[in-house]
Amino acid sequence: MAEAFAYILERARSGDDLARDAIYGLAFQRLRRIASALLRRERAGHTLQPTALVSELFLKLLRMESRILDEDHFFRVSARAMRQVLIDHSRSRRPARRVSLEHVAELLSASDRNGEATLAVKMVFEKLRALDPKVAETVWLRSVEGMTNLEMSRMQNRELWRVRADCDFGLQWMANQLGRFV
Repeated sequence: MAEAFAYILERARSGDDLARDAIYGLAFQRLRRIASALLRRERAGHTLQPTALVSELFLKLLRMESRILDEDHFFRVSARAMRQVLIDHSRSRRPARRVSLEHVAELLSASDRNGEATLAVKMVFEKLRALDPKVAETVWLRSVEGMTNLEMSRMQNRELWRVRADCDFGLQWMANQLGRFV
């Protein structure tokens, strides 16, 4: 039976409409039960319904490159693909929060007013320091020490435009990273 299922599935993937309908009919109820179980773990009021999740799954399966070995493999791959559909759906409904450049500078200079946000900004700042120490130093001098671009230019013995560019880049990079945390 397992080999027959794999054979029908391969025929469906190769474009055989009759085989696609047969697989859909054979697997639909079990897949719908799996989808219902996965959706019960999601937040209340989730916008996807089990039938819609199964439909999304079939679209995803048609684009898959891997070969299904047997019926059990099909359902394991299907459950994993449905979890991925739920993750993708969640990501598309909840885009990363926008963090202003001023807020980054404020969080960087904050002294434990908001523990979680302060920790996140410190972690992101350390990543920036590893990425480019000079940019991190410029961001620190501007945000925490309160130096102007002209003062930093003189102190670092660099062109004003380069200091300004490093500061802008560093703050923007941190804002993008913090959008995932804050």
